[in-house]
Amino acid sequence: MLKEFNDYLTDQIGQPYVWGGQHTKLTPENYKSVIDRKETTEQHKKDAMAYCEKKFADGYTVLFAYDCSGLGVYWITDVKHLWASDANANTMLHRCVDIDTPEPPEKGWWVFKLDAEKKRATHIGYMVDDEYLVEAKGRAYGVVKTKWRERDWDCWGIPKVFEDEIRKPEPPTPTEQFVLVKGGSVWVRDAGSTKGKKLFVAHKGQKFQLIDIAPSGWYHIMTTYPDAYITNKTRYTVLEDE
Repeated sequence: MLKEFNDYLTDQIGQPYVWGGQHTKLTPENYKSVIDRKETTEQHKKDAMAYCEKKFADGYTVLFAYDCSGLGVYWITDVKHLWASDANANTMLHRCVDIDTPEPPEKGWWVFKLDAEKKRATHIGYMVDDEYLVEAKGRAYGVVKTKWRERDWDCWGIPKVFEDEIRKPEPPTPTEQFVLVKGGSVWVRDAGSTKGKKLFVAHKGQKFQLIDIAPSGWYHIMTTYPDAYITNKTRYTVLEDE
């Protein structure tokens, strides 16, 4: 689901920023009236209209406007129905965990700017990988992809809606070597020693892709189990290239 969200965010790059926008449809016929109704100051109206005018002059016939929270909320509430109600940037801050972590944000995290008293979130961005984020930056910029810089943001956290996916460890990357079972039947276990729980029996002639070698010397092998180890005793197994 996180990949879908990030793909959606990337697809919105270049769309306009309008206050209160949540996939708000703009056309050459209606954009002025929509912006005039939604925007809060004359300068904001001017900047938003100028951005849209340039897009229409470039050949766009339909645009979809967002503000910073609306960019995320539209997909979460209207597309996927994961939340039952609307949310602003500050609400979205409180729907995150690990807010006070000192480490930089990673893919899937949300980043925030706070007001002068550092009490409320006033802006949100969405990390689409470990370096870059997508944000509805402002009327003159629209939706953009920018590089994360610590000095630009006050705090960040893991959105609860994607927490399970973000915390899920990456699958191991196998090597180009294989473990051949050369003698008898051997237990495959969930740890690199005979103390590990028995998972299944490997038989003579079976071959498993090697992931890495445990400190004990046992082979961590690729199976349907994420943690599967087999003895390195040469009477039972041998390493070989493909």
